[in-house]
Amino acid sequence: MENKEEINKYTEEARLRWGHTEAFKQSEERVEKMGKEGLKKVLEESSKLTLEIAELMKSGSDPKSPEAQKLIAKHYEALRAFYEPNPEMYRGLGNMYVEDDRFKANYEKVALGLAKFMRDAMVYFAKSI
Repeated sequence: MENKEEINKYTEEARLRWGHTEAFKQSEERVEKMGKEGLKKVLEESSKLTLEIAELMKSGSDPKSPEAQKLIAKHYEALRAFYEPNPEMYRGLGNMYVEDDRFKANYEKVALGLAKFMRDAMVYFAKSI
């Protein structure tokens, strides 16, 4: 887990990139409302879902498979704990999982190839919503 200094750095970076957006404002408000325990629970659920997706990927599933899409739908819905996503934002997030080395590293330490699998599944999912 990142230390407080790293979290503050990432928060400031996010504020500079997206602070003007409605999604950023929603995220700040929702995180504040959920409190530390609520945030901890949301992050734990997110970690479990990521592990489920990784296991599915390791089993040879295609990112476009119904099984993968079912889990990606849960991932999309889980974002609502922070903000109201839309297809364009979701595609962008998926692309960040591959293009931003920090995101990519987080997924790759769960399972090699997971960042790309997530991106491919998310981009496909975004076309259906």
